[in-house]
Amino acid sequence: ANAIREEEKARLARELHDELAQSLSALKMDTLWVREHASQLPQAVSARLAGMVEMIDHTISATRRMAADLRPMLLDDLGLIPAIEWLVNSFTQRSGVACQLSVDDRLALQIQEPHATAVFRIVQESLANVAKHAAASQVRVCLDKVPDGVTLRVQDNGCGFVTLVPRKPQSLGLIGLRERAQLLGGSIAIHSEPGQGTCVEVYIPLAQTLQGALE
Repeated sequence: ANAIREEEKARLARELHDELAQSLSALKMDTLWVREHASQLPQAVSARLAGMVEMIDHTISATRRMAADLRPMLLDDLGLIPAIEWLVNSFTQRSGVACQLSVDDRLALQIQEPHATAVFRIVQESLANVAKHAAASQVRVCLDKVPDGVTLRVQDNGCGFVTLVPRKPQSLGLIGLRERAQLLGGSIAIHSEPGQGTCVEVYIPLAQTLQGALE
């Protein structure tokens, strides 16, 4: 069921990018043409058209951003590692927080589905948590090969929190991270203290066929 959901999200992402964004671009061109040939119209109408153009620009950007957030084309076209590189760069551009990425060379081969999507999602959601809650100035993302799977570590130098306080991990959106790891038989550990930052460590086992290719 999870694989079906991810496939549906990939289809929706392509439709948003290929159909909706292109339609909005065409609408923008038509609107600009009307504005250029509407000198005989009242000034208020021209001002309204200018606002429409600005709104369409924002909508196009939002549509492309939603498509990328659902499933960046890099994940399909180039594999997991370039997709995570894109995710890290996008996080730094949006948040202004420096993010260092470290990837085990043995993971150069593409990790097969559903593992690739799970790892990407966990990185994405972990960085979103950092941006929303951590008040960090530096983040480190490490993706390593272990004998029977993959380990992922996302560590920040932010404000941290008391992990034993009831419901606090849930408020940070960590339930979704746990569910993604557990769906593939993996596990997650969260280490944090006030003023000491937070470290999310995830283990995901790989299929035996893929393990042999990576070892």
